[in-house]
Formats: sequence, C-alpha cells, structure tokens
Amino acid sequence: MKEKTKRIITAIFFVLAVILILVLNNKIVDTIFVTLISLLGIHEYNNAFKAKGHHPISWIGYLSCFGIFLMGGILPEEFKMASIRILLPLLLIIGFIYITFNNEKYNIIDISITIFSLLYIPFMFSFLKLLMLMENSRVWLLFAILGASISDTCAYEVGSRFGKRKLSEKISPKKTIEGSVAGIIGAVVSYIILALVSNHFLGMNINLVFIIIMGIVVSIMGQFGDLSASLIKRYCGIKDFGTIMPGHGGILDRFDSLLFTAPMVYVFVKISMLLM
Repeated sequence: MKEKTKRIITAIFFVLAVILILVLNNKIVDTIFVTLISLLGIHEYNNAFKAKGHHPISWIGYLSCFGIFLMGGILPEEFKMASIRILLPLLLIIGFIYITFNNEKYNIIDISITIFSLLYIPFMFSFLKLLMLMENSRVWLLFAILGASISDTCAYEVGSRFGKRKLSEKISPKKTIEGSVAGIIGAVVSYIILALVSNHFLGMNINLVFIIIMGIVVSIMGQFGDLSASLIKRYCGIKDFGTIMPGHGGILDRFDSLLFTAPMVYVFVKISMLLM
C-alpha cells in the first residue's frame, strides 16, 4: 500500500475518532482518551531515547500519566495548580532517590530525560482535559485540534508543491517557509469559520479579532510543536516515534502539534474570560 494511501486511511480513522469524542461528550471517554495517548506517548518517548543508549525511568513516566491527568481532570478547580506544584517536585525527588540506589544503571542524564517527559507529554496533554471541562468545551477542543491539524495539512500540501525556502533545514528538511505561512492562513480561516458557526448556532460571543490573533499564535506554536518532535527524533536517530498510526508514525508523530496547541488555546480562553 502506498504511503499516501496509508496516510489517508489513518486520517479518516482519526477524524472519525475525533467526531466520536466530540459527539459523545462523555467524561469517562475523555478520561480514557487522554490517559491512553499519554501512556502511548511516554512509551514512544522512552523507546526513542533507549535507541540512543539512554535509560529513562519508564515507571515514573507512566505514573505521571495518571497523576498529572487526574490533577487536571478530576480534582476541584482550586486544587489543580496546587497539585502541579506538589506532583512534579514529588516525582523529581522520587526519581533522584531511585537513581541514588541504582546508580550503576541510571545517571543524571537519565533522570533529566525522565523528568522532561513528564512536562512534555502528560502535563501538556492534560490541557486537553482542561479544555474538555470548560463551558462550550467541544468548541474549544475543536479549536485546539484545528490549530494542529488544519495548519499541518495546509503546510504539508502547499510546502510539498510550492515550497522553495527551507524553514529549518537541519531539524526538518522538508518544511518550508511557504508551507508555514499556508499553515497559519489555513488555521486562521478555519478559526473564523468555527467562530462564526459557534456564534450563530450556539449563541456564543467569540470576538473575531481575538480569534484571528489566537489562530496565528496557535498555528505558530503548533508548528514549533512539530519541529520540537523532529528535534527529538533527529537526536535519537529515528524516523518515527512508532508505527501505531500507519502513514503517520506514532502517537507523538501525529499529536506533536496538539501538545503545543492545546495549552495555547487554554491560555487564550482564560485570557478571554478575564477580559469579558
């Protein structure tokens, strides 16, 4: 099967899964989804660094998927930020204690890689759950998804056809400035359409100027999310993080932009609430 065909088939399944999550609007389904992609992401991340010869402490990463996620999804609002300040230092301390008694296998680089994984994957994915808990949650979740997927698709299609100037050749040789600009435009257009639809049919009052600014920033951050994943893969000497999504690679290959867009949408929504 051709690579492009695989990408299309996987993309169709991905779209159907997103539609299912949006339509169901079920806290249990949301919980399972965010926890699952966090666990799979940690697994792929650990395997990538193991391929480079490092020894990330896997069980700490898996534990954080549940801890940071539960912090973002189940605890009352007033305890969420306090939980971050408690959980992350606690896992850091546990990690250092663990390598102290296992110093023949692990070193300071291994614990550093492990702690970074907690911030990079489950913590960033927890913002998906935070968006899911907001009023009009499905609309904001869709903004995060569109900021990643539409931007990525437009950047890929325009960049592969018309791209001439490299965006960051050493990190990701195929990405171009033309593709990047197309990604930003695509994200902004999709944001305007979604805002207009939400205002008309759901009675929301989304400011279009605000949403255009959000579209630009979120698209740019999503592209940095993609480049960040490429940076890790280039260091580890791998092409893809995994094979669970044929034609796309692993969870981190497909969701690398979403890791950055979800927190940015959350920040913008919070800012909009303060300005109202």
